This record gives sequence, structure tokens and C-alpha cells, in this order.
Amino acid sequence: MSRQNVLDRRHRGWRDLALAGVAAGAVTMLLVAAVALVWLLGRSPSQAPLLAVQSQSTPTPRSLTFVRNTPTPGATVPAAVPTATVVVPTAETAPTLVATPEPPAVSTESATTPAAGGGDDVVFEAPGRDKLETLVSGSWSVSEDVLVNPGSSAVAEPWLVISAVPSANFAVEGEIRVIGRLESVCDQSFGLVAGSPSADQVYGGGLIFPCASDKARARLTDVSVWEDGYNADPVLADKTFDPGNEWHTYRLELRGEELRLLVDGKAVVSGTLEAPIDASSGDVQAGLWAQGVQLKVRKVSVHVLPPG
Repeated sequence: MSRQNVLDRRHRGWRDLALAGVAAGAVTMLLVAAVALVWLLGRSPSQAPLLAVQSQSTPTPRSLTFVRNTPTPGATVPAAVPTATVVVPTAETAPTLVATPEPPAVSTESATTPAAGGGDDVVFEAPGRDKLETLVSGSWSVSEDVLVNPGSSAVAEPWLVISAVPSANFAVEGEIRVIGRLESVCDQSFGLVAGSPSADQVYGGGLIFPCASDKARARLTDVSVWEDGYNADPVLADKTFDPGNEWHTYRLELRGEELRLLVDGKAVVSGTLEAPIDASSGDVQAGLWAQGVQLKVRKVSVHVLPPG
């Protein structure tokens, strides 16, 4: 009986061990299943970031698009045709149009250039001390390479003859600067003279500072009777003009019956004579005068003009 009990106890022990093994196996399987589940769940989040990374790949094409835009300017760079690259390439045709206006500007100057001696025959020209000294007479003198008149005389002294002229169509020109005026009198004046004294055809083109006005006037005058003074001579035409104290190029042109005064290449006043100058008199002259005006003259010249 006791032996039977021992066997039963042993049999129960093995059974308990078997049950424990089964239980342990079941637990192990559960653990394995749980780990596998966790592993699977752990992988799915990692795939989501992968998708995000792929979505971030979309910007890459965008940046590529911008890279395509950079070549586009590069394509425009072929407009590296030097002139075209500076301004908007296609708009370069506009500068060509701008370049076309430039010739008009040049032609406008050339319109005044002939009046300033372009193509004229120069009869006399005196720049520089040596040549200007050959003109010195009366109140005129030379100082520092310029012809000077002190403007100290209120009386119309004889005008300074610059040159004889072999033609009735000519121009006399001077680069002149007003320095001051004789304050004790008014109607001070200066200018250029052209004509024939023996034929009583002498004309003046210059400026007068009238007593009744503080504004100077450019004026064309018949100065055949020179002793009367420029202010008393018959006026052909006049216009307000302020010379200031700057250098100006004054030019008196006589062409047939046409007479005009230009300042710095621009016509200021013009008039018509009753008859052209008679060149057969043989004493056609060009000259310069100052009456009560202090002047500096750095250049004078006389030009024969082609017939109008």
C-alpha cells in the first residue's frame, strides 16, 4: 500500500512537470506572439516617415524647376552681344532709335556751325597775343593774350577796323566778355560792325544797356553816321538779351539784303536792308566797337560767306 502511494506520488510529479512545461510553452508562445506584434507595429510607423521623406522629394523637382529658370537667363546671355546685354536685349532696338535722334542733334549744331564759320573762307583770324597786337588802336590794348577796352569813354570813338573784306557777303565774329560798364552814363554799348563807309552803308550788331531799363538789348542798327553814337542810330531790330559776365561768341552776318546777329551760334535778331552793300566801292570792312563798356576779346575773325 505504501508502495502504491509512492508510485502515485511519482506519477503525479511527472504530470505536474508536463503541465508546467505546457504552460511554459504557452507562455513562451504568447511572448513570441507579443514580440512579433510589437515588431510589426513598430515597423509601420517607420514606413510612415518613409512616405514623408518621399513627399519631401517633391521640393526637389521644384528646385530643379528653378534651376531650369537659371539656364533661361543663360539663354538670354547669348545676347552677350556686348551692346545687347547692357540693356534689355529685345529692347535694344529702342537704343537704335535713340541713336537715330543723335544725328539730328548733330545736324542741329551743324545748322549753327555754318553760321559759325564752317565752310566759310577765313579772311582774317586773330587768336593769341601776337595777332591781336596788330589790331591795337585808340583805347584798345592787349593784356594777357586778350584785346581789352577799358570802357572809360562815353564818346563814340572811331570803330576798330579788323579787316578789309573782298565781298559784300561776309561775317565778323568775336569771342567777347563784358567786364563792367561806365556808371556815370547810360546807353553804354558794344558790338561788331560791317559795311562800306564810302557808300554810307555801315551796320552794327551788338548790345546796348538802355537808360530806361536794367535789361540789355541785342540790336541791329544803321551806323552810317557813327559820330551820333550807337544809341542815337536808326534801329533795324532789337530784342532783350542779357550777356552776364560770361564769354559769348557774337557774330554779325551780312548776306545781300539780310543782316543778322547770332550769339553762341543762335540767331538773336535779324533784319532786312533797303539795298545790299555795294562791294564795288572797294572799302568793305569789318570792325569792333565799345562805348562805355569794359570788354575782353580773346579772338576775332572775318569770313567770306557763299552767296545766299
